[in-house]
Amino acid sequence: MQVIRLEPLHEQVYQAFLTDLLEGHYQPGERLVETKLAKTFGVSRGTIREAIRMLIKDGLLTQNESVVYIYKPVLQDVIDLYQCRERLESLAAKLAAINKTEALEKELKEVLIKSTQALLEKNTSLVVELNTQFHELIITASHNYQLIGLLASIRTKSLYMRNNILRDYYISTNRGSYIQDHEQIFKAVSEKDPSKAETEMSNHIKNDLTAFYNLFEKQKINI
Repeated sequence: MQVIRLEPLHEQVYQAFLTDLLEGHYQPGERLVETKLAKTFGVSRGTIREAIRMLIKDGLLTQNESVVYIYKPVLQDVIDLYQCRERLESLAAKLAAINKTEALEKELKEVLIKSTQALLEKNTSLVVELNTQFHELIITASHNYQLIGLLASIRTKSLYMRNNILRDYYISTNRGSYIQDHEQIFKAVSEKDPSKAETEMSNHIKNDLTAFYNLFEKQKINI
């Protein structure tokens, strides 16, 4: 992939690299080679190093001495992040229900319809994208900018975990039920029931965490 010289080159490479990471183009734990990355993006190794430094700061790359790897979360990493999400997004859902508008209701409903279709078509990328859209709509509708900022600070790592670990799991019959979770959240928000919206979002994120537990247990069995 070639980048266009509009903004600082390392920023362009950072954004392109970040997109590739979130879309699952690299495997968690994969070792990175600067020369190969420089060739892939058509830039110098110095520019690659700058982008790598930014991604290390984001927590999506790790460095052991001079060797750089794609971040590979362990179960405790997932638990820590999802505990934060469960508390923060539950509050976001509660506030979204209080602030509900017809426009929000319409947008959430459209995402649900598209999600159901994408799941039927086993369109993994679209399923993940729509899942993210649903959560972002709820968060934005909270109108609490401190809360939005806090969630933004963990958004990238959360997306990375969801896209790279649970990506294919969303298509399975076991997690097809996530749409039912979203429908219950949607119903609570539409009815302007803050308590129910808070509870349903909490349950939904706990269900995701359970899915992570199951995957990590399955991986242990397969080793």
